[in-house]
Parts: sequence; C-alpha cells; structure tokens
Amino acid sequence: MNKFLLVIVFLSVIAFGTSAQTKPAPQLSIGGEFGFPVGKMADVYGSVIGASVKYEAPIASSRFNLTLTAGISDYLVKLTYVGAANPAFYVPLEVGGRYYFSKLGYVEADFGISNNINSKNNPVYLNGVIVNASKAAFIYSPVIGFSAPVYKKKTKIDIGFRYEGRVENGGPVGQIAARAAYRFGL
Repeated sequence: MNKFLLVIVFLSVIAFGTSAQTKPAPQLSIGGEFGFPVGKMADVYGSVIGASVKYEAPIASSRFNLTLTAGISDYLVKLTYVGAANPAFYVPLEVGGRYYFSKLGYVEADFGISNNINSKNNPVYLNGVIVNASKAAFIYSPVIGFSAPVYKKKTKIDIGFRYEGRVENGGPVGQIAARAAYRFGL
C-alpha cells in the first residue's frame, strides 16, 4: 500500500508540473453518485449511493488529462433481504486518465485502492463465502461520459456512467453507477 501511495504522489507531482507549463487549467469536480450492485452483491444489496471529488490535470495541450478521485460509496441492504447484514461503506482512492474524444464526450479509466470501513463488523456470506470483508482491495473503473458548459464556459456539468469493480477473495464486488458533478477550474 505504501508503494501505491508513492505512485499517487509521483503522478500528482507530474500533473501539477505539467499543468503549470500549459494554458489549460486544472479542473475540480464535486458530485453525487447512484448505482446498482452487480454480481454476488446484488443478492444482499439493492442500491449504492455515494459522493466523490475528482481532480483533473491536463497534459500539455492534448485531449488527455490525468485524474485523481476520492469518494465514499454506501451499499444499502435490500429491504427484502432476510439475512443479517449492515450497509457496506467503501472509500475508494483512484488515479487514472481521461481522454476527450469530442468537445463534450470523454472516456476514462481509473484504478486504485478501495478501503472497506466496516470490514470487521460486517462480513457478508454468500453460499458460505465471505464476499466483502477485505479491509483494502484493488479497484478499477472504466467510465464514459460528457461534460457540458453551463455558465460562460467557466463551469460545467459532468455526467459519467461507469462500472466499478472491487477485487475480493470471494469474487468481485461491483456496481454500475452514474455520477452527476459540478466541475470548475482552479
């Protein structure tokens, strides 16, 4: 985990250094998320809500930007679930890249680490296998979305759709989610 944090710091330094030498300004977006669990977790959890902050640093004058994302996701237990389970809270920290294929549209790939805040208090067993008890796990997230200007092109609304997978010993913990965010320059 220390090596992962070192990589994040290194990429952040590169992002800040390259953004200082170019005209495009870094962007920050703050938004809410809503999703649905997929795979084994869909048997226990019915929906996912969350929030995130994303820092986006342009690389020179290209269409490619480095991203750094932090957030929280709350997997809510289905009302019809008869077993004993509490909501599962995850805090992901991801680094990635965003490529704008048009003035509005983009694709993004993120990867990082996801911390399970209540792993010891809330193991979920499905068919005798614990599926969400790891304290920290690798996370990946492909995204497609668009970012449209809303006020004199200084601020934007950012809408993204993604699959998010958390690699667990008992199988992946995943969700399909949408993120709506307010994006502005720094």
